[in-house]
Amino acid sequence: MFLTERSKSNELKYLEALSIRTELTDREMKTLERLQKGYRGEQLYDRILDEVGHDSLHIFRDIWIKADKSLTQIDSLIVSDDRIIINEVKNYSGLYIYDKNIWHIGNIQISDDPLIQVRRSSSKLIKIFRENNVHMDVDHKVVFPDPYFMLSTEDQSCMSTVIKRDMLKTYIRGLNQHSIGRRSEQIIKLLETYTVPGPVFEQVTDFKRLKRGRYCIHCKTYEIESFRGFTICRECHGRTDNAAHILRAVNDFQTLFHGEDVTAPLIQCLLGDELSSATIRRHLRQHCTPESTGRFRTYALKGPAG
Repeated sequence: MFLTERSKSNELKYLEALSIRTELTDREMKTLERLQKGYRGEQLYDRILDEVGHDSLHIFRDIWIKADKSLTQIDSLIVSDDRIIINEVKNYSGLYIYDKNIWHIGNIQISDDPLIQVRRSSSKLIKIFRENNVHMDVDHKVVFPDPYFMLSTEDQSCMSTVIKRDMLKTYIRGLNQHSIGRRSEQIIKLLETYTVPGPVFEQVTDFKRLKRGRYCIHCKTYEIESFRGFTICRECHGRTDNAAHILRAVNDFQTLFHGEDVTAPLIQCLLGDELSSATIRRHLRQHCTPESTGRFRTYALKGPAG
């Protein structure tokens, strides 16, 4: 069973919000595409887990562990009574070569070695257990859920660590042979004391760079027709109430300007003055949490941005 939700990284949320309101640089676009591909791979991995079943497992998804003042992100952390299993998920496709501790695709060397990443995560957990006098085996695998991923290697350590798509369901069925009970519950409580929110993506956003106005929350186009209290998209014909436009603008602002105060005038500006100040203030009072009072009242979404 899943213990946590899988969520997009704060950097991915930022770039997706930015891409709706401006043209991304080449570097930003490449980073966005890489992060989106990685997230799709994690979603695919989750769907395969659901298909096979995971009722006999406790699974943390997309968690951050803090120990020794350092952060470690783990895509999937599986807890049973007798062992912990780390799954590092990589959404690679194409023919990869692993030789002499180096990954290649074609003539390109891969800078981030997933084998090193998963070993570091494993070492971090082993140290946590040792410091808490807990005896628990820690296993780790790198999972490649894309069916078009191919690997050429003669490295036995690599082959024993990698799980490709054609063996993924068999691998998960094997995991389901483990049991969960009081011991796994104790391990979960211990791990939760080391779990922290993901790091904030620190980036300075130039407000002048942003396109202002309302956009369709369904297909993200600005080609909309305005009616009293709502809009209709000319592209997908989706309907969006003004309240949803305002809340999306608040979400965009909190994502793009993390830590800055959300005020009605700023939201009105981001919406291109397409809605009146009174309308914006009314919906902010109804749907957001006031964080300060007075003439320059500030607000925040009742849930996390993103």
